[in-house]
Amino acid sequence: MLIDPETGDAVSLTSTAADEGRVRSDHPLSAVEALAPTYEVLREIGRGGTAIVYLARDRATGDEVAIKVIRPQYVGDDEAFKRLAREARFIARLDHPNVVALRRVLELGHAGIALVMTHVAGRTLKQLIHDSGSLPPARAERVLRDVAGALGAAHALGIVHRDVKPDNIFIDSNGRALLGDFGVARSMGTETLLTLSGVAIGTPTYMAPEQIDGVELDGRGDVYSLGLVGWEMLTGHRPWEGESLYAVLYHQKHHPLPDVREGRPEIPDRLAEVIAGAIEKDPAARWQSTAALVAALDGMAPPRQATSVQPVTSETVQFVRPAAAAIVTPVERPVVAAAVNDSANDSVNDASPVPAPAAQSSREVREAETLAALAELSTSEFAPRRSIVDRLVPRHRFAALAALVLIVVFSLIAGALRGRSRAVSLADGGSTGALSRSAAVPSVAGGDIGPITGGTRSDSASRAVVTGDAPIGVPITAPPVATPPPPAAAAPATRPTVPPIATPTAMPAAVPARALATRVSIVAGGRHTCLLAEDGRAYCWGGNDRGQLGSGSMERLVTPSPVSADLRLTSIAPGLTHSCAIARGGTAWCWGANDRGQLGDGSSTARSAPVRVAGGHTFLHRAAAGASHSCALDLGGAAWCWGADDHGQLGDNETSDRATPSAVAGGHRYANIEAGWDFTCALERDGRASCWGYNASGQLGDGTASDRHAPKPVAGGLSFTAISAGNGHACGVTVAGEAYCWGSNSGGQLGDGTSVLRSRPVRVQTDARFVAIAAGAVHTCAVTADGDAYCWGRNTYGQLGEGGTTDHATPVRVAGGHAFASVRAFGAHTCGATPSGEAFCWGYNLDGQLGDGSRTHRTRPVYVERPSGA
Repeated sequence: MLIDPETGDAVSLTSTAADEGRVRSDHPLSAVEALAPTYEVLREIGRGGTAIVYLARDRATGDEVAIKVIRPQYVGDDEAFKRLAREARFIARLDHPNVVALRRVLELGHAGIALVMTHVAGRTLKQLIHDSGSLPPARAERVLRDVAGALGAAHALGIVHRDVKPDNIFIDSNGRALLGDFGVARSMGTETLLTLSGVAIGTPTYMAPEQIDGVELDGRGDVYSLGLVGWEMLTGHRPWEGESLYAVLYHQKHHPLPDVREGRPEIPDRLAEVIAGAIEKDPAARWQSTAALVAALDGMAPPRQATSVQPVTSETVQFVRPAAAAIVTPVERPVVAAAVNDSANDSVNDASPVPAPAAQSSREVREAETLAALAELSTSEFAPRRSIVDRLVPRHRFAALAALVLIVVFSLIAGALRGRSRAVSLADGGSTGALSRSAAVPSVAGGDIGPITGGTRSDSASRAVVTGDAPIGVPITAPPVATPPPPAAAAPATRPTVPPIATPTAMPAAVPARALATRVSIVAGGRHTCLLAEDGRAYCWGGNDRGQLGSGSMERLVTPSPVSADLRLTSIAPGLTHSCAIARGGTAWCWGANDRGQLGDGSSTARSAPVRVAGGHTFLHRAAAGASHSCALDLGGAAWCWGADDHGQLGDNETSDRATPSAVAGGHRYANIEAGWDFTCALERDGRASCWGYNASGQLGDGTASDRHAPKPVAGGLSFTAISAGNGHACGVTVAGEAYCWGSNSGGQLGDGTSVLRSRPVRVQTDARFVAIAAGAVHTCAVTADGDAYCWGRNTYGQLGEGGTTDHATPVRVAGGHAFASVRAFGAHTCGATPSGEAFCWGYNLDGQLGDGSRTHRTRPVYVERPSGA
């Protein structure tokens, strides 16, 4: 799939300073030549799957116009022609000051047709939000009114836009908003909303729940999308920012967004209520039309049904399996750069070891100390502080930003597969009749197209990751996301209480992975584990000598116990001897050890109950806890860290501990952040990975063994969808589902079949394709789109979960047959959650961190005994 490398979104169709490029070498010469007598083509300003948009000057009037033509490789493709003609037909019917106007339609002979449109000399709303951040309420309200007027005119003609988003809203020099790009629009009631059976059309971040289901769509779907645009204008960031495609779809179906006033109390209640009424999940509970929305803006809110409230869960869905293959055909989408670097593998697979033998020797000693200390620190409930505690492995913060794979096949009418597989938008259209050559008003008539025909591919090699916000076709033979069963159905009726021995018959039956969404989040820390329930309540268990369970005491617990605070959380991150979490509303809270300032409250006092992180920042649902430092991302994607900084793990170009959040240097905007032992890694929004901090084992992946006090890109040019940081190693999953690891490898935790330390990414030796990965102390685990869990590396306590204690330098499947939605690892134990919300753990258990009521190590997953209602 082609995306903007900076944002993952489609490129703008407006002219800005960034558009000062010339016509690309692959431009359709015949189309440009056909336009030449009437228009001077100045430069390309947009490009999509089947079309290119040029900025041109009318030779007769001197006016600048935007001209959309079919890309050369699709000239002669009847579907591309009909699609562009249908767009012209819709725009021609609209005569509204807030719709980008169509001036004329030209026939270009064998080059197809051209749509000549008004050029908006300004910028897109997306660019405005990017440049300015959140907008003043008055300005956001003006945009809402303008776009609502345009949509109202379209709905009055029976046209539903289906792709309302900031990319398609243009702001002219007078501040007026104009709606453009009717490329995936539909006529309500007369044209089907599915090009093929089970394929929904739209942009995931802005799709209404009913649009995801593929049912018949009316204007209320556009109201929902406009509400999300309003939410973005007022908050400054996209809904569900940083999530994978199917995670976004699940959130859109089931979870409300935070109130816009949570981060900006100055927003008028009236405006906040308008947004809330637009983004109701149930269409019947929304404003029933754009006119009703405008009336609400005017303070004359019409009645609507009671709101449909569903609780926001913690990282509720990481991955959802696609229900079926879809036949897809290229459709016009403005794009700018490839998301995958095809040449990256050559340099990455030639991973170089760290050139310092002394560092490797030191690393082996440290890893041995880690495992020994985990056992040593568990010998008493109130073990005195030991020097090794300061240097123990942090809990891995599993990347919630993972993407799922769609099967890509081109239509037979498009010919053979052209180049690399791409995930593209699907849109049907009308068979076009005669096209008028009139220079004034276009006349584009037509009927309906029959179904697109073509073959399908089901092999895994044809999968492609869908990212960004370009319109897509989403396969759904059943609803694409399984609605979670009620809480009472969470545990199997035949589940035993606390089995004395972990055996396959002593655990609940495996859950089939129909839709890999999880109603809970379970995260393994150093000697403790935490779980976040569907209602946002947190539970922790295991070692508690520093108060890391947040229970208000320092008593070790072998089964889950509520965190002592009336908080509702969106994420939780247990570290070595402390824990951090993000609450609804964006506040950060930490508890446990605090000798290095890792709780962020400005003190060095340990806390056995949550204390709020200082600074007044509003954070996303992204938190990370290391051995003695913590990190989180704010609403704009900026990274903040606090705590120990002796190796630069805070990333602020210093090596001084911080007891309050300090901004990570570089000004990057991240989608996810992970805290390792004494280093940190983060993913930028285009998938590039950077790490900083301790690097003696090459765990920063930059090809050296030198510490870094600010973010340093991981070598190899790979684009990741997930990343994880462990003790002395880190791992990531690429857009193709391949796992790469780098750093310490004495236990085989890099999965490349060797024990050679690597300072650059090396590919994990397996044919499995992953969507998520978790790095522990000296082992690694990952999960596939089908829910199969694999682990590799050191297996002293059964942390690989395959039923034994033999180390494995390549992936082995976790026993039990469970379908996992996520896995988390940190020290020497691993935990995972299933789609039905059940939690399992395996490995080291001397502190009771497996949650099965015992203190016996387990070599296979055992069921976590959760409190009633959790």
